[in-house]
Amino acid sequence: MKVLVTGPHLSGKSTLIQHLAKGNVINIQVNGTTVGLDHGVAESFGIPIRLFGTPGLARFKVLRRIISEGADGILFVVDASKPDGDAEARYIWTEISDLLPNVPCIVAANKQDLRVARTPERIRHDLSFMVGVPVIPISNTTDYNLDKLLPAMAMLIVYEWSPILRAFGASGKTSFSNLAKNLHITESKVRNYLRWFELRKLVVVDWDKNTAYVSPGVTKILAQR
Repeated sequence: MKVLVTGPHLSGKSTLIQHLAKGNVINIQVNGTTVGLDHGVAESFGIPIRLFGTPGLARFKVLRRIISEGADGILFVVDASKPDGDAEARYIWTEISDLLPNVPCIVAANKQDLRVARTPERIRHDLSFMVGVPVIPISNTTDYNLDKLLPAMAMLIVYEWSPILRAFGASGKTSFSNLAKNLHITESKVRNYLRWFELRKLVVVDWDKNTAYVSPGVTKILAQR
């Protein structure tokens, strides 16, 4: 899976990726500010998650567009202690939501360790332009709730594709022809879906035998709903 980590300048995106990827990251920064990208690889439910962090400054709009291409999910990081950053959040959210319409998103309300940090309820009110997007309060400093972000993100992405993934049946393994029949689509279309899922490690495909099965992590996620 590819997850875009974006949000306003100095909200904690780079540090969050450092934590989630356990320090195994590449970043391009100048004086502590991301001017290129942050990239790290993490895992949830046994599924690899590639994290791509964007610069937060407004002038890096073109770079954000390039980095966001093909993202399956969005972690939108905001500084819960600074309401004056909400205007910048609105600007970036408008930009990203145009680039990635209907892509699953979670707001990570950072800096909850600070006394002045806003509650999730207040964040939802102040960021009303992100209506319907779940808010998870976090702290990069204390690791508060960081362990909840990637499982929640993986679940949202898998649920988005659950109508297709459930067509594999109770065993989680089936042939291309059965998938085509269950989904009422052509076998050529099935192959296109399988290439997409295989790239994201959501399914394992035997192209010689024309069979595929969902990964154990996907099976576990689907069983929770």
